Amino acid sequence: MIIAHRLSTIIDSDRVLVMDKGYGREYDHPFKLLAANDSDDEISKKTEDGTEDGFFARMVKATGDDPAKQMFSIAKGKYSNTANINVDRLLHPSTD
Repeated sequence: MIIAHRLSTIIDSDRVLVMDKGYGREYDHPFKLLAANDSDDEISKKTEDGTEDGFFARMVKATGDDPAKQMFSIAKGKYSNTANINVDRLLHPSTD
């Protein structure tokens, strides 16, 4: 577990818990907290009612356009690599 105040510290983590006023608001892989769909190429995640950006998406966007794009790219790359590893394990289970 990492408690971080800098998004760049946790953007490549396996899971992120976003807290707000003492409550857990979002929990998932950073890419899933930024993108509505796996094929998205920019921050697109909205709140459940669809009226505004999600908590994590707002925080990342607040860093500015270039840092936000860079963090999105890192999160997507990590998510894609993790998904590929999981699929490979399903297709080729180890015999250990």
